[in-house]
Amino acid sequence: METMPAGLFARESGRFVPDPVCAGPWDPGAMHGGPIAALVGRLIAEHEADDGDWFLSRLTVELVRPVPVKPVSVRLEIRRPGRRLQLIDAVVLDPDGVEVLVARGLRLRWEDNGLDEEQLAHPNAPDIARPDGLSSYAHTHERPFGNFFMDVLDVRAVDEAEFVGMGPAQVWFKLLVPALAGEPVHPLDRVLTAADFPNGVSRILDPLEHQFINPDLTVSLHRYPENDWVLLDGVSHCRRGGYGMAQCILSDKGGHLGTSVQTLLVAAAR
Repeated sequence: METMPAGLFARESGRFVPDPVCAGPWDPGAMHGGPIAALVGRLIAEHEADDGDWFLSRLTVELVRPVPVKPVSVRLEIRRPGRRLQLIDAVVLDPDGVEVLVARGLRLRWEDNGLDEEQLAHPNAPDIARPDGLSSYAHTHERPFGNFFMDVLDVRAVDEAEFVGMGPAQVWFKLLVPALAGEPVHPLDRVLTAADFPNGVSRILDPLEHQFINPDLTVSLHRYPENDWVLLDGVSHCRRGGYGMAQCILSDKGGHLGTSVQTLLVAAAR
């Protein structure tokens, strides 16, 4: 695309207006899961959080209906209040007030427990090629319309043959715009937008012959990314009964961040 948007969403009169680039690959009127996951994750992490620093440890997103590329509102509720641990629910409503997404976040208060992290077992940086020396995916693939969420991502595969082929793959993602216009790119923006791609990068079926749609997404984290790049090490599993799952290990240049899991609805393409 010629110019980058100011953000994936703009705040406007209590609503969140998506840029057209939030669209998924097949329908210009429906969002990709990454942008809306990042939006609800940010809102849950920051909801009534003035009394201390909170860490979003887990986010579960249920895609009840296709989320339209139209202004949406988000209803937030603390379901399990607590001084150290809280559960917060988010409901996304379309312009007609119809629920299109429900999410639940588990957040933990940051408190110094005296541990020396240098003495703890911690995975080393991924022993693979760094994104700086890899080719950027050029978005030359055909699609039936112009705007697409991957246009605001710098995507670099460790092995390009694995990325364009079938099977497990390791792919670096860098988000080029913030989730919310006028704000800096938050570490959650980076990891949550990338976390919805396991079924795409590790596909094992031809998308012209089968659909492998994820109706949900669960991301579990033990730290936020400390640099611009997030690595997905993904694998997919599909069964004849019409179901499957895709999962990935999430890392940055410094090491392990967490995991992402998608349930898959597997069906013959219509």
